[in-house]
Amino acid sequence: MPYERIKDNELHVGQPAPWSLYDQNNQLLLARGTVVESSRQLEQLMLRGLFRKIEIRDSIAAPPPEARTDDPPTREEIKGLDEIKLGIGDTLHLQSQTEGTSVRYAVKLIGFLRGKGLIVSTPTQDGKVLLMRDGQSFVVRVFSGKSVYAFPTSIFKVTNVPYPHLHLTWPGQVKGLVVRRGARAKVNLIAAIRDARNRAGAASLGNLSTGGCSLSAKNSLGAVADRLGIKFRVTINEVEQYIDLEGMIRSISHETDANGVAVIVYGIQFVDVPAGDQLALTAYVYHALFEESASA
Repeated sequence: MPYERIKDNELHVGQPAPWSLYDQNNQLLLARGTVVESSRQLEQLMLRGLFRKIEIRDSIAAPPPEARTDDPPTREEIKGLDEIKLGIGDTLHLQSQTEGTSVRYAVKLIGFLRGKGLIVSTPTQDGKVLLMRDGQSFVVRVFSGKSVYAFPTSIFKVTNVPYPHLHLTWPGQVKGLVVRRGARAKVNLIAAIRDARNRAGAASLGNLSTGGCSLSAKNSLGAVADRLGIKFRVTINEVEQYIDLEGMIRSISHETDANGVAVIVYGIQFVDVPAGDQLALTAYVYHALFEESASA
């Protein structure tokens, strides 16, 4: 019996699973009716890869994920900071509001007291602690689950004992941007391509989601339904990693790029993604979406 990957919006915290869920090796992970207890558990399960058994008629009737057009739009939401369920050690990004600058610092959440404030590590650069001052204002951005959250804060105490850390004010509310299923991040990456005849080539990767991408090439890479090998390098948290995927051509169009050069644009759906590459791909896509939200 074939298996189908569970999509981001098909499981919900606090609700019983409507199917028995399996990993990529067809091993049972959750029995039907099991309740997903927390957003962290759900996130870890989705990153690992979840599948359900499907009938043959279901697989024929269902359109490919990248071809569906009924994805819910990206939407905004307002929450209290305690509703986000941040964890100790989570990375927060402080975007400076001084003199219109857009410098961002990555810090670690050390602790918090509801309604009072947060404690974070002091930003560093090249291994040196940066000079911060009381009253300095920031916008804090953080990725949690499927959403990017942002809220204003300021430093009400800089402390260096017993180690450098900052006390930040507690926000009245937090603005969240929910990332829709299949959301694509704008990227500019060079990919090494292996076509259906095992010929090597190159293409430009213009946008990327956890389920597919667009490729632009000067030469033909194949026809609709052909499979391609796609390998590209990404940087995640200052660590370079190669992602090696297999994709199926779903659409082909002819366009002109920014330099006026005629190119062939391919819409690609990823297939049979290994768990390790799926984890790296998801992390990179979410990081790219985070960067887009921070520059908006």
